[in-house]
Amino acid sequence: MYILTSKQMFEAEKQAVNRLGITFCELMERAGCSSADIIMKTNSSGKNAVIVCGKGKNGGDGFVIARKLLENGYGVNIILTHGDPKPEDAVEMFGRTDTQKAVIYRYDNLENITHVIDSADIIIDCIFGTGFSGKLDEKTAALVSYINCSGAKTYAIDVPSGACCDSPEINGECIKADITVAISAYKFIHIIKPYSEICGKTIIADIGITNADYLASKVGIFTHDSSEILPILPERKSVSNKGSYGHALSICSSKAMQGASVLAAKGALRMGAGLLTVAIPDDAYCAVVPKLTEPLMLPLPCDEKGFMSADAVPVLLEAQKRASASLIGCGIGLTDGTKEVVYSFIKNATKPLIIDADGINAVACNIDILKAAKAPIVMTPHPGEMSRLCGKEICEILENPIETALRFATENSVTLVLKTANTVVCSSDGRVYINKTGNNGLSKGGSGDLLAGMLLSLLAQGVSTFDSAVCAVYLHGLVADEYAKTHSTRSFLPSDLADYLPRLLSDFEQQVIN
Repeated sequence: MYILTSKQMFEAEKQAVNRLGITFCELMERAGCSSADIIMKTNSSGKNAVIVCGKGKNGGDGFVIARKLLENGYGVNIILTHGDPKPEDAVEMFGRTDTQKAVIYRYDNLENITHVIDSADIIIDCIFGTGFSGKLDEKTAALVSYINCSGAKTYAIDVPSGACCDSPEINGECIKADITVAISAYKFIHIIKPYSEICGKTIIADIGITNADYLASKVGIFTHDSSEILPILPERKSVSNKGSYGHALSICSSKAMQGASVLAAKGALRMGAGLLTVAIPDDAYCAVVPKLTEPLMLPLPCDEKGFMSADAVPVLLEAQKRASASLIGCGIGLTDGTKEVVYSFIKNATKPLIIDADGINAVACNIDILKAAKAPIVMTPHPGEMSRLCGKEICEILENPIETALRFATENSVTLVLKTANTVVCSSDGRVYINKTGNNGLSKGGSGDLLAGMLLSLLAQGVSTFDSAVCAVYLHGLVADEYAKTHSTRSFLPSDLADYLPRLLSDFEQQVIN
């Protein structure tokens, strides 16, 4: 599902109007009718509706909604916040409103309309749409504040009034919706945290705009819902064996960071890898082995502090020949020995390779090593690691994570997974995915190790680097969201999520998670 700017949305609408041979007024009719259908399907609060309409096209959508609700037995009051509508299509829709049934109020001061808002079961916000930027004027801000305190179920049409569609940003008062009806496609405000929280649940209203219309408007950023992730998962055939689902090689841990290999291994196995080899330094072997029953174990030479040494290189290069995909970096530490292991592996690996954690830190010390890679590479930095990779300050990265990730991915021919509240996945050919699952319970050490193992499993089973990254990131966030329904995000651990994956995947595969 594409994520559009306001300009891209307008271009897509123009494409659809030309393709369908309809007018913008007819497109507004579709938007209002589809929005009204969603409102009626999701509303159980009562049938007394207040529709708050601005003077632009968003208000025009509101007039269509008013007409459709009246036809279905709703009581409708309309508040005009900024006078009569101005655009031609909005004027047309206002003229079609049955003023014998819908009561029209013109907003001059708050005291004159509080009784209207107080009587509402549902309030539908159609004040400002995708073109809004800046800050609400004082009078509108007072109205919005009163609506937010009303207790009525609140719907926002396309964008909650007071929120900027593209940035996204919120300057001052803003509608806090229970449900936002996104017209045709997601906008950035619906996806990017924490701003997306003011949207409540976002539901897309289909108005007949197609992928071809979006592509013609040069849309390149997308997100996924569960139905789009499910086809990425490798098929589990009725006649198969362990060799049918790949052989994953996980090169993780050190004496001081033993848990990394355990979490990565659980992620890889829970996501369905047929075989897993866990390569760990000798000094971590006795601590790790009792926690893992299923994997093959490959002890590695290490230095006096328990970090794998350069002597591990020939053992690992031989092991990667038998593997379908490899992971290197989780908990390995940053020493001369581990750097040599990482660099040698990058130069010699011939199967897909994930570089995570200290593997990324090693690359940051020698960025040109990526040019020597023979295999497809996925890198999974958090903002601190990304800062070391590209030389930008963390605050600068967080201000524009898409641009940062995309530039690095294309310049270095890798798939990049930039882990933030909305993790960004960028391919070397310019595709950009923004993830919308996950919560603050993932802000704990070990979460990245679990994700890396899940990603490794998908790669080992033959899924492409970009699709593996997108699928793993989505499911990693989804398992946290589902677990959080019955457990505190403050308290749950990455190991809890690893153990919950079987239940999550069972529900997910049966499409009971929406």
